[in-house]
Amino acid sequence: MSGSEGPGPSGSDDAGVEYGEVALALAVVAALVVAAALLPSAGVGGSVGGGNGTASPQSAESASATGTATATPDRDGDGSTPPGGSLGGGSPSGVPLSQPPDETRIGSTRGFEGALAQTPQFVVEGPRNTYWRQTAYATYTGSSWASSPQWQSIDRGVPNDARTADGRAMEYHVTLLVPSSSLPTAWQPSEARVPNGSAGVEASSVGGVRATRELPAGTTYVARSAAPPADPTALRDAGTDYPDGIERRYTQLPETTPERVGAFTDELTAGDETPYEQAVTVRDWLREKPYSLNASHEAGEPVADQFIFEMESGYCQYYATSMVAMLRTQGIPARYVVGYAPGEAVGEDEYLVTADRGHAWVEVFFPETGWIRFDPTGSGRLPVQNPEPPYDISLNRSAVAGAPVTISVAKNGTPVVGAPVELNGERVGWTGADGSVRTRLPYAAEFTVTARPPDATTKYEGETTADLWAGGRRLSAAHDAPITRRVPPAVADHDGSTTNHSSRTYRSDTNVTLAVEGTPVAGGGVTVRATVDDVPVREATVTLDGEDVGTTGRDGTLGVSLDDVSPGTHRLAVRRGTVEGTATLRVTDEATESPAAEPPPLSVSVSAPLLPLPGGSATVSTARNGTPLDGARVTVGDREAGTTTENGTVGVSLPVEGSVAVVARGPNGGTARTTLPLARNAGVVGVVALGGLAALGYGLRRRGVTGRGAARAVATALSRLVAWTTDACVRTAELLALAGRALRRGLWRLATLPERLAAHGLTALAALDPRRLVGWLRRWLAGLLARAESAEANGDDRPDVAGGGAAGESDADGTATLRDLWREFVDLVGPPRATTRTPGEIARYAVDRGLPSEPITALTEAYRDAEYGRFDPDEDRLARARAALRTIRGATRGGDE
Repeated sequence: MSGSEGPGPSGSDDAGVEYGEVALALAVVAALVVAAALLPSAGVGGSVGGGNGTASPQSAESASATGTATATPDRDGDGSTPPGGSLGGGSPSGVPLSQPPDETRIGSTRGFEGALAQTPQFVVEGPRNTYWRQTAYATYTGSSWASSPQWQSIDRGVPNDARTADGRAMEYHVTLLVPSSSLPTAWQPSEARVPNGSAGVEASSVGGVRATRELPAGTTYVARSAAPPADPTALRDAGTDYPDGIERRYTQLPETTPERVGAFTDELTAGDETPYEQAVTVRDWLREKPYSLNASHEAGEPVADQFIFEMESGYCQYYATSMVAMLRTQGIPARYVVGYAPGEAVGEDEYLVTADRGHAWVEVFFPETGWIRFDPTGSGRLPVQNPEPPYDISLNRSAVAGAPVTISVAKNGTPVVGAPVELNGERVGWTGADGSVRTRLPYAAEFTVTARPPDATTKYEGETTADLWAGGRRLSAAHDAPITRRVPPAVADHDGSTTNHSSRTYRSDTNVTLAVEGTPVAGGGVTVRATVDDVPVREATVTLDGEDVGTTGRDGTLGVSLDDVSPGTHRLAVRRGTVEGTATLRVTDEATESPAAEPPPLSVSVSAPLLPLPGGSATVSTARNGTPLDGARVTVGDREAGTTTENGTVGVSLPVEGSVAVVARGPNGGTARTTLPLARNAGVVGVVALGGLAALGYGLRRRGVTGRGAARAVATALSRLVAWTTDACVRTAELLALAGRALRRGLWRLATLPERLAAHGLTALAALDPRRLVGWLRRWLAGLLARAESAEANGDDRPDVAGGGAAGESDADGTATLRDLWREFVDLVGPPRATTRTPGEIARYAVDRGLPSEPITALTEAYRDAEYGRFDPDEDRLARARAALRTIRGATRGGDE
């Protein structure tokens, strides 16, 4: 209610928020809405609906369109930052891909003169490059687009997925380079799968696709899409037999849309005979406007009207919004769509989509065909941030073969975004918003890191190319998308040659350490672990006496069987690329080997949160040669405690004893033992605790706190707690009683509903002006709250049977009567946010409106004196207040009463 513009008609005092009042308000609203729907047919009141003469859509998509957007606007600007927002489509921006919001503002009230970063968003591997769609919007408010689509499992289908062109379907893989739950797809999608069932996939009623939870960067999903038929002849012959729901929802325009939008479109398309020809005409006319990010519109006026008649240039949000509005004035269903323009080819059947490709376009509905894409955005160059080489290249760690590493690319200390990075000539990725890319170093003694400039291709510059859905064959003008490539200027290298990149060469640590875990006994087995400076050597080939025995895993280990290996000395080797290492393996015969041969020594340790204490818990850790030992049996005293897990640990409970021995026995032999001095540990803890208490007592005594004083302090705290609890209970009881009284008054108001409707509702209906309906209801509801709060402040708990006395009637309480006069004055003035304004502010508002200042001052002073207790209200003061109100009432009606 904070947004209310003023109180409603004067009524009774209320003692709080009444549920009956709320029910009454809802009933009246329902009655007035029904009446408003019926009156236009009888010639009463104004028209309701959009500027095209049709009623505003009431659908699932428009039902929640009145809410405030919870995210920043599309990628073409919010007026304060580089054009963009959390929405993937709309225009270039450095903001990462994310799920589009239900409502998004259009354009900006301030131009943008900065440069945009080509932040990588996702990579597509597939046979065609096309527009990558996220969602569509149905409801145009004049300054924003809104939609509340319904979502369901994609297994149940995608709207429009049956209307496809034979032979033009494709399957493709999309790898997210930033976290996202939105899954961009080619139009129109029929299937999408995420890896390993990590999340569900849903499709919306407007063709959007999303995961049920945010997917991390690096996730690859598989999708299948088919192109809708777009033959110009079929589209010209489609006709205008639109489904009722489609026509109602997608021809909506706000009532603030000026008539000149429709009149101009009528004139522009006068020579066109079909909706398809009208759409092409409107699109081509809009493309004549220059493209620029440094464009803005005036707040408070419909964006489409400003772009068509007043703005000299704009960006995709303006173009798409204007085309939808123009087509809707002709009764042609159209909607606003966001996503990404086609990406940049970075390999065979591989396309990189960056943030500057964020885009908005239009879809037009054709019977028996479905939604067809039209892109009205004019051509122009984006101000893209592309610093040229030389670059500063650095690693976040020392160079070790096979190590995971972050490569950073910067120019004069500023990160370079979107730069392709190569290792030994093979591309490993593109730098993100922080100018870095994660990869793994090659298994080589030397490697070279190369960083190239971000590609300057934009969707707004250069010649138009047909949509690659057609495989190079131009289908129709509806599928054009401007794409081009600009080759960065060459930079002189140190040797005088020219190049367009920066490179840096590193030498890697390739010293492999081979460790053998287990006892090398003929017929048994061991585990081989290969590392370089503690970095596992992954997928390396392991040989025994020159014969391959397997490949190391992700942790650099491999189990090697010794079933066919004879006792003796053997050569163990590991190799990957130029990285290799060797070790000697001495295999023994268990039957003849001396019992003195022992496996590598086993170690055991015990840890606890504080110290191992009697009756407490602890963690036993075992290791062999510094490596955690899996499967070691642990005993505590004479009790078996368990077996260690793969990280070499097991949790145990300690006995209540003076000391206890902890013994670990390895799975391949070997024993380790440690003794825990439990009693000594308990003594240490006790001494520390006593010392702490002594220090606390000494500190309290130094501050004059005695034992008796401390006891009194505790007792005082407890008494305060009891008092606070009692007070809370009393307050709860009072609130429950107040709720009961409010419910009783509400039920009484429902009982008198017919009388109230007869007294007030019919009068309102007789003079109903639908354009003022919403404002009147808001002021009336605000008035109800104002009276409720005022009555509660004065303790008035009486149910009002008659609906309140008229202003100026006698009352036992003079203050209440003056309050009635003041409420009627507020109703006459109708100030905005009356529930939050002081009497002085309301009086100044009335004078500014041209009402006489003397009677306003007299009434205001009388109300202040009575309301704030400065003077007791008497009959003389009340009479002057009534006279003042009569003068004000006469002034509002054009003359004195």
